[in-house]
Amino acid sequence: MIKTFKTLGFVALACFSASAFLSAPFALAQGELLKRKTVEETILENLNKARPDINFGQPRPSMIKGLYQVQVPGGPVLYVTPEGDKFIAGEIFGIDSTGFAKIEDPYVIEERKKALAGLDSKNSINFKPKGKTKAVVYVFTDIDCGYCRKLHSQMHAYEEGGQQKPGYNDLGIEIRYLAYPRAGIPSPSADKLISTWCAKDKQDAMTKLKSDQSVPSATCDNPVAAQFQLGGQLGINGTPALFLPDGKVMPGYLPPEDLAKTLGI
Repeated sequence: MIKTFKTLGFVALACFSASAFLSAPFALAQGELLKRKTVEETILENLNKARPDINFGQPRPSMIKGLYQVQVPGGPVLYVTPEGDKFIAGEIFGIDSTGFAKIEDPYVIEERKKALAGLDSKNSINFKPKGKTKAVVYVFTDIDCGYCRKLHSQMHAYEEGGQQKPGYNDLGIEIRYLAYPRAGIPSPSADKLISTWCAKDKQDAMTKLKSDQSVPSATCDNPVAAQFQLGGQLGINGTPALFLPDGKVMPGYLPPEDLAKTLGI
């Protein structure tokens, strides 16, 4: 009986030793897998090493198979290799029998819609139609930008080429301004925007400043810095930038009737 127990003990010890020996490489492999970087981590690490001064967006698979997409705040979209050693900066165009057409990434469009849906209209400076609002367009604006001023001058009926034309509000388009000082923060442009958002009559202050009139300097708890940061995250690098209800963006000025046509109203 004793011999049997000793034999069983030896066999158990042998089995334990074999099991431990066989599991060691497996445990090592698991450790290596846990330490292995994801493609996204590799890309972000390489970009940050190359340009630590830029706060790159999170990498994600792009519409071009094999490349990853990274948004540069206030700059272009980068299409990066999985190794994070090369990138292309630019826009994606589709090719078909009718020619070339710019393609908007559905993911980016949804992210824009979510970002704008989360905004409180109390934090934007709104110019509403007197009648029914047919569409709401968010406009990232700068006080000193020439085309921003032109857009604002056409909020209501205006004259062009000897003709009286309807403005944005006349066509049922509500314009909601968001701040985007192109010179950054701090800057004189940012100070003007802060004074606008801190004015008792924000609409009046916006109109005066965009027509080269002065308004009292003012400071308060304001959303200018947060909106500037949001604009950068959404890829804004110029003003005006018009964000449509469907999540698409129109970079630059668009005449009222052309915008109405784009909106389908």
